[in-house]
Amino acid sequence: MIQSAKGTFETQTITFRQRSKIRRILMEIYQKMDGPHWKGANGWGTDAPLREWKGLSFVNEELSLLSFSEFGLKGAFPESIGELVNLTRFSVSQEPGVSGTLPESFRNLVHLRELNLVNTSMTSLPDLFDGMKELDYVLVFYNKQMGGPLPESLGSSEKLRSFSILDNGFTGTIPASWARLLDLEGASLRMNCLSGEIPATILQAKGEQLAWRLTRILQQEEGYGFDISDIDIPGCWPYGTITGFDGKTFTFADVVSQNEYTVYLNWATWCPYSAVLMPSLKEYYENYRQDGLEIIATVWHPENHEFSDSEKALEEKTIYEKGYDQWYNFFYEPYDGYMFICHSVPTAEVYDKNGNILFSSVINTPDPVRHRFGTREGDLSAFDDLIPFLETVLGPADAPVYESTDFSMDGQVLTLQKASVGKGINIVFLGDGYSDKDMVSGGRYETLMKQAMEEFFAIEPYKTFRNRFNVYAVKAVSKHDRIGEGYTTAFGVSFGNGSAVNGNLDKCYEYALKVPGISDTKNLLIPVMVNTRRNAGTAYMSESLQSGVAFFSSFGNHAEAFSAILQHEAGGHGFAFLADEYTSYESAVPAAIVDEYNRLYNAYGWYANVDFTNDPSKIRWNSFLSDTRYKDEVGIYEGGALYATGVWRPSANSMMNEDAPFFNAPSRWAIYKRIMELSGESVSFDAFLTYDAVNRSASVNTVRPPMKAAANGARRPFVPTAPPVIVR
Repeated sequence: MIQSAKGTFETQTITFRQRSKIRRILMEIYQKMDGPHWKGANGWGTDAPLREWKGLSFVNEELSLLSFSEFGLKGAFPESIGELVNLTRFSVSQEPGVSGTLPESFRNLVHLRELNLVNTSMTSLPDLFDGMKELDYVLVFYNKQMGGPLPESLGSSEKLRSFSILDNGFTGTIPASWARLLDLEGASLRMNCLSGEIPATILQAKGEQLAWRLTRILQQEEGYGFDISDIDIPGCWPYGTITGFDGKTFTFADVVSQNEYTVYLNWATWCPYSAVLMPSLKEYYENYRQDGLEIIATVWHPENHEFSDSEKALEEKTIYEKGYDQWYNFFYEPYDGYMFICHSVPTAEVYDKNGNILFSSVINTPDPVRHRFGTREGDLSAFDDLIPFLETVLGPADAPVYESTDFSMDGQVLTLQKASVGKGINIVFLGDGYSDKDMVSGGRYETLMKQAMEEFFAIEPYKTFRNRFNVYAVKAVSKHDRIGEGYTTAFGVSFGNGSAVNGNLDKCYEYALKVPGISDTKNLLIPVMVNTRRNAGTAYMSESLQSGVAFFSSFGNHAEAFSAILQHEAGGHGFAFLADEYTSYESAVPAAIVDEYNRLYNAYGWYANVDFTNDPSKIRWNSFLSDTRYKDEVGIYEGGALYATGVWRPSANSMMNEDAPFFNAPSRWAIYKRIMELSGESVSFDAFLTYDAVNRSASVNTVRPPMKAAANGARRPFVPTAPPVIVR
């Protein structure tokens, strides 16, 4: 067929008009959203053909794709965007300058199939989707200012196949029409600000389907969450037949239905926290297996999801040698469920025989009525809370409670080290929650005190200047070898909120004074090891005595596990009076805190590792900033003293931040000064710089492996101990 000249002219005219319209709309977006300052937006704002403009794609002569990514847009999209009626894909990614919301005209894009809104400053997602019958993909992610209700009309998008509205600020509850959406590929409504009751349409699902739906909505931002007090939450475990280490097959459903309580455990042979948990869990299992307790364990590899045959053989060998082959074991596979959302170890869930969750260290959502979820965020709640939970449903692991009867060794002094240089700085190690059985010569108490001493001196500057210290331990026989309500211990240790530890300070000083040669309580460091598995620690810093009492967890009496918390609480707070460098509050530091920190710094030099100015010439560590030898280590980083803004620290990480295995340079200088002063030696910054070459030559900006290492090399969630308490 030969087209007439008239037809050709009409086609060209239509094409010209279409292009002119599209160019006009795009230029309006360009002008209204700060186009002249965009970066990398090739073609935009020029006379170049539209097909050469970055982020555009055409089908025939119609614009089908409009995509913005890291251009630098500012402001809200104009109403004219709704004239691009043939648009099928609209994407705005990594554009934090985009504000406002989608204009009302956006509802005219009835052919839209794909919507991406990622990392913008948009404030809402209007209900404009009722006419978009072809919509099949929606991703709305990390738009922290995008609040208000969820758009109900998305629930009628019959062709939607992939859907995720994650990590935004949406409020209210979930529209009832959205139940079907939660079954779609990649579906997620996690980390918004949703609350209220979960719609009945969602809860109508049963078993696996309900478990999947709930995994996709339960975790919301802190302070938000659904009322789940009347909801049984099914476990979300691997489905189908699994082959265990022994070659036998099983299904979770069968094992769970045959036992009163089933633990689903994810652990790793290389993880020290797992190393502390597993022996206790094994003991508990052996005591209560006959009472209906079962365990299904999967072993996590630190590098990847697949084991080689040799790796499998090594893992199996470890498990059989440790006696962990008594329960069900299988190698990790990339199952997607509660257990593997956090990708960390150890994690655990406990199910009743109906398959409902009784305890979970993975779910992070409020449950104030039924208390099914761990008290600590992330994987550490399995470490802290799994066995205490089992004790609530089955009974204590080592009942009956042991009571000491022989107190003859109470108060006995052990000299662990004497100073060979200077006047001798006194450290007295104590332990709480240890019975008379632990006190025999060479027994557990003495071994732990010696291990604690070695861990204290394993980090600089203490390592180099160890010869300035007198180190003692005093035996303290507790009536009970457990910490908590109903038990009596030598120093009356109890747990406060979070990771806080309380104890009888006067009693600690009384025991320290049992050491011959220690006649007063000034300038003393008293680290107190607490016999517990909990991640807990608190230092009490005395202003009048210039002494510190540092309570720290024994983590089940494993030196590798308690090393960091001892160095942080005793070495950082208790001796050097350093500040915490981590952030607990997203707000600015209050004026009263600033005044108190400045007062203590000016009076005694406390808190030398934080400051409330970022002026390089005035900040407390300005001498390091002007020294090129510290250019890669010391800087000015906002956040510290528990607050996010208005306070600065010297390094991105350190022992006083996330228990990294080093003190930063200003902290080392503070420790060095106190060591020199208390040992009767002169203090010289130049002498310190000469000594500190050992730290400058080391790769100090590392993390403590593998205590904070998760699978695939990711950092484990840091769970800070309580801030120090000032005692007048």
